[in-house]
Amino acid sequence: MTRIGHDQNRPMIRIGFYGTASDIAQWEESLDGRLPPFEIVELMSDAGASCDVALVWAPPRDAFTRCPNLRGIIMQGQGVDHMMRDDTVPRDIPLVRLIDPDMANALSHWAILNALDFWRDGAAYRDQEQRRVWQHIPQRPATGAKIGILGIGAIGNVIARRFAALGFEVRGYARTPRSIEGVATFAGSDQLAAFADGLDIVVSVLPLTPETTGIMNAGFFGMLADGAFIINGGRGPQVDDDDLLAALDSGKLGGAALDVFAVEPLPQDHPFWTHPKVRVWPHVAAQTNATSAAEQVAAAITAMMDGSEPANRVDWSRGY
Repeated sequence: MTRIGHDQNRPMIRIGFYGTASDIAQWEESLDGRLPPFEIVELMSDAGASCDVALVWAPPRDAFTRCPNLRGIIMQGQGVDHMMRDDTVPRDIPLVRLIDPDMANALSHWAILNALDFWRDGAAYRDQEQRRVWQHIPQRPATGAKIGILGIGAIGNVIARRFAALGFEVRGYARTPRSIEGVATFAGSDQLAAFADGLDIVVSVLPLTPETTGIMNAGFFGMLADGAFIINGGRGPQVDDDDLLAALDSGKLGGAALDVFAVEPLPQDHPFWTHPKVRVWPHVAAQTNATSAAEQVAAAITAMMDGSEPANRVDWSRGY
């Protein structure tokens, strides 16, 4: 148990943390000086039961039923789908999702890395390298890809603008209408087909809701250009695994880069591990950075302790 702070006349804020011991040390260092005196304790410990706020990622079911003083919960990332599935999470206190600019940067880098590697035939050239084959592959147009971003909120907006800056034709899809300079935007289920029509590359950073579960299925894949590439950095259940494998095997899709899965860690016997057209990433496309996120987390804790409304509060009815 570590105590940090400068004004010893103010009550100690107790933060219940669910994560590793090394993560606790990083958060202690990053939050120091941004809050009144505070201590970070393990959420599931005896001390955690008396926490004022919780800073967590994927805590176990019933984790908060033993915390009578809890004033709010802060996620260590943007995803809140596992919280939505847990009916023991209190709905009468703020649940805040982390919208860290560094995560948007990291996820955009990951999406661009995979998209350009596909567009420039990186996998084929790596195979040729291993076989010592010196042979060119006809190059696709440098700015010819039609790229669609599923989810153009805080992260998707950054990804869309960066692909547009590379000269690609970019479309964006959201639940409600959005406007992004240089990006054709589509909204709502009635515009999904127009969004998907003829896309060469799809990048998903959607939140998981009943509407987005299974959104990338056989029907969706059929609307894309032949040989299209799927990049999923949103949530695993947004992809129908069987439909994706069938589309890859038939040649309708040219490949997929997947960072998220319906079951994590990905089971050892899952066919994604060995499929030649699938790149498996272990949910690392955008990892939480305590340093860059500290100001936002400190602001949320301050608001919760003051009884005011924190930024980025989750709307339970909307699902994010």
